[in-house]
Amino acid sequence: MKHLRLRAAANLVCTLALFLALAVHSLAITATSLAPANSATGLCPDTLLAITFDTPPRLGTSGLVRIINSATGASVETIDLANATPTRFIGTNLTPYNYRPILIDGTTATIFPRAGVLAYGQTYHVLIDAGVFVDFPGITDPTVFRFSTRAAGPPAGATALTVAADGSGDFCTVQGAIDFVPRNNPARTTITVRRGTYREMVYIGSAKPLITLRGEDRAGTIISYANNANFNSGNNRTMVACDAADFVLETITLRNTTPRGGSQAEAIRGNGQRCVFDRVTLSSYQDTLLWNGSLFVTDSLIEGDVDFMWGGGACFFQRCELRALNPGYYAQVRNGQTQKGNVYVDCRLTAAPGVTNSVLARIDPRAGVANTWPFSQVVWLNCAMGPHITAAGWQLDGGATTAPDLQFWEYQSTDLNGAPLDVSRRHAASRQLDAATAAQYRSPQFVLGFTPQLSAAPAPPRAERLTGLSTRARVADGDGAVIVGFVVAGGSEKPVLARAVGPGLAQFGVGDVLPRPRLQVFRAGAETAMAANTGWSTAPNSPAIATAATQVGLFALSPTSADSALTITLAPGGYTAVITDAAGSVGNGLVEIYDLAPADPGARLANLSSRALVGAGDATLIAGMTITGNTSKPILARAIGPTLSAFGLAGALARPRLTLFNSAGAIVAQNTNWTAAANALEIARLSAQVGAFPLRTGSGDSALLLDLAPGNYSAQVTGEGGALGIALVEVYELP
Repeated sequence: MKHLRLRAAANLVCTLALFLALAVHSLAITATSLAPANSATGLCPDTLLAITFDTPPRLGTSGLVRIINSATGASVETIDLANATPTRFIGTNLTPYNYRPILIDGTTATIFPRAGVLAYGQTYHVLIDAGVFVDFPGITDPTVFRFSTRAAGPPAGATALTVAADGSGDFCTVQGAIDFVPRNNPARTTITVRRGTYREMVYIGSAKPLITLRGEDRAGTIISYANNANFNSGNNRTMVACDAADFVLETITLRNTTPRGGSQAEAIRGNGQRCVFDRVTLSSYQDTLLWNGSLFVTDSLIEGDVDFMWGGGACFFQRCELRALNPGYYAQVRNGQTQKGNVYVDCRLTAAPGVTNSVLARIDPRAGVANTWPFSQVVWLNCAMGPHITAAGWQLDGGATTAPDLQFWEYQSTDLNGAPLDVSRRHAASRQLDAATAAQYRSPQFVLGFTPQLSAAPAPPRAERLTGLSTRARVADGDGAVIVGFVVAGGSEKPVLARAVGPGLAQFGVGDVLPRPRLQVFRAGAETAMAANTGWSTAPNSPAIATAATQVGLFALSPTSADSALTITLAPGGYTAVITDAAGSVGNGLVEIYDLAPADPGARLANLSSRALVGAGDATLIAGMTITGNTSKPILARAIGPTLSAFGLAGALARPRLTLFNSAGAIVAQNTNWTAAANALEIARLSAQVGAFPLRTGSGDSALLLDLAPGNYSAQVTGEGGALGIALVEVYELP
């Protein structure tokens, strides 16, 4: 009986063991795909390796990942999970970085070989020990995960390189492309980074100047990593570092994913001189941007909370959004007595929802104390600030109560709607600037010692185009003349029809029309008219004028009317059409400029501007436009009144209202204060791109960014409350 009991117990143990084995086996994970695919060829030598599983994998605590040269049998890379602090060199930095050789995202594990371990023209296979991934048996067969690199890289000295995470470019990583650039390269090298997220730390050494790092898409091209002072001490804590001069960063996002409170975690730091950041997004929490050289930043977003713009260099920020993610400090600037600090021009200070108690800058200014900066300079010029900024605005640290040499300066700050900000309770150590000093500091050359050159070219014009431009306004002598500016863009001549209509408007119910309009066309800057007409039917080519008007769909002019018209072929450039009355009378008139060869791809009507006296009713300033094509066309429209005073024009309209109507008479969009628009910074950026004069924050002018379907539209300018004055309406086509 005892023997039977022992035998039964043994059977039970075996059954339990089998059950446990089956349970463990049922929990095993399976690799569903490899990247690169097995036997893939033509790969970059900086390619990453990825394994996708049927369930989210977990890293083990021991085991090796090895990359073997299949021809020689040599192991070119070994990742040992028993090594808790693996290191690698990045770029020409001689201080090794801690790094994460394997990162897991969902069901995919990505393996990061160190730089230089893979060579061109070689075949490799990957071996993975059991235990590297929990419940994964590993890869032990050298034929399972095998790949070959391409035969050769770009030609030596290539100045245009492409990075693509999918392997379709010259390199798969940003650092791989930077490493290719020769030391002391004599010519600018542009590295275009295609859409994708690149999880890496990047270093650009001082011996690699003249590099442009350009993202294919600002929101879609992202360099991202969780690097910080807890992970890498000293200067290695930053995600991207640049010690090179003449570095340009464009249309890209740098996001340090270190969580809040995770110590100093710059998205980028640099010591380079004459560097430019153009349309970039920099994101972190503490110390997002550190710069100790000279830096120009334009049309960018920078966000963080603790001293998220800091350093000892001279930095000029133009038309940037600066976003506080938590209560904290915008800047801590550590310039010396003879150096410039941080200057912010036409920027917007915004905040994440619920954020309050943010400070423009802080510093310990005590003289003779270690790590203090009595000459710290932070200057805010014509910036719009949200209500999260404290009333005091500035902060002195270290118990300091006075700071006689401090340069915490401000000029004409507004709220986010453009209304003047109450600065009566600003910190006593700060100062409100005078206009002359403010004008001096608006110059990047004065602040930085160089004039930045923005290298990013606008996208080519779209097929959709402006084919007709018109302005209806009140016409008088002198400053009351209606002046219509327009641009012929492209590389070839453009035939156009120009008309000045007065009496012909009466049939549409317009009263007090201009009795005898005179039309003159000038080349921009010229004092003598290229062509002129008074009475279109008297022109030798009046039949051709009538035919041209029919061709472009304009209403016919009576053969006996005193309206004026002419046809003219114009070379590329800027022009003005001026309408006055031949006898000096006053009245309502219409100027029209129409493209007579709209299908010609070599030239196009690009922009319209009209200056006139704005009144009520029939004296409303109206700019019309016709858009042709199959899809929508981006347009910038502006109504300028107060800013005209800066050009010496008296009687400018104090507060213009800009309203855009479609052909059915419905309002498409309206604006009475461009600073209050949600896209104010984009309005400012695109104004600069198309060559329009800048509008100051809180100027009271109006502007709209529009994406308009093909059709006819009118932009109408009126004065708030029925006010009268001279205004300028502008319409610009955008790429």
